[in-house]
Amino acid sequence: DIDVDGTTNLDVVDIDGAVDMASTLAVGGVVTANAGVVVDNITIDGTTIALSSGDLTIDVASTIILDGDEAGATVHFKDGGTHWGSIYRSDSNFNIESETSDKDIIFKGNDGGSVITALTLDMSEAGAATFNDKITAVGTSVFTSLDISGNIDVDGTTNLDAVDIDGTVQMGASDDDVRMTLQGN
Repeated sequence: DIDVDGTTNLDVVDIDGAVDMASTLAVGGVVTANAGVVVDNITIDGTTIALSSGDLTIDVASTIILDGDEAGATVHFKDGGTHWGSIYRSDSNFNIESETSDKDIIFKGNDGGSVITALTLDMSEAGAATFNDKITAVGTSVFTSLDISGNIDVDGTTNLDAVDIDGTVQMGASDDDVRMTLQGN
């Protein structure tokens, strides 16, 4: 046994066996551990940080930065090893991708204390978008096809080149104010 009380300056120490410290270890240089490092229930070994139980919290005083330098700079999301989602850069575009076949991308939020689904992108329907409530568009909106199964309320000036209406048309103006031209075959 060696008992050192006071200041000790050692250039090289080779210890074959366990080291038990009752206080803080201060290291002024690099610690090399080729077999990995275990702190509580967190193991750091090679390119893996593994937690044997519980949740892992990353708590920083400023910004968390994920910086992947490979092509695409991809962040993969997995559950039990199964890849279910990715966030990545492609052609300078920000991409969010559902990796599981026909599984949707769902945007949720808190509306007055209740969790609501604001938007669902249906991957089994080529990404068809279903909004929980109205859509507000500023500027010109262009639709190549528009299928409305409910009521239409148009406030303002409307200039339509062609309208095909299947069903009853109800107009709020008197018959004298409405002029319609019907063309038959």
